[in-house]
Amino acid sequence: MEEWIRREIEEMLREFKRVREEISRIEEEVFRPLAPEERVQVPLYEVRRSSDCLTIYADLAGVKRKEDVDVYVEGNVLRIEARLSKPLLFEGLVFFREGITKYKLEIPLPSNADVENIKASFRKGMLEVTVPLKVQRVRVKVE
Repeated sequence: MEEWIRREIEEMLREFKRVREEISRIEEEVFRPLAPEERVQVPLYEVRRSSDCLTIYADLAGVKRKEDVDVYVEGNVLRIEARLSKPLLFEGLVFFREGITKYKLEIPLPSNADVENIKASFRKGMLEVTVPLKVQRVRVKVE
């Protein structure tokens, strides 16, 4: 075989190898496993307002320990987050086939909320948060 033909064949093989490596790199990038996705759901909740406080009840079904519940205030928003120890599945519901792993709830607070004295308790999957309201009372003199 002549020398120039051998060099051409070697050059073609190097180019095939380079193309194969590039395709492998692209496949790894496109089909790499994704990080586990956090499946978040807004819990069932109720807000009751009285003249001097706001009470929020959140049903955190599947949450077992109070250490897995975070309640905090950012600006004028009360944020509740709770992590489930194992995904909560709702059998028969198509939208929840994967099961949820976390609850997130945001409640806007009124401007007169006393955020320094918020209290929260957690029992049997039910979270109760009490937000006192600063009530300005002025006695009006009756003439």
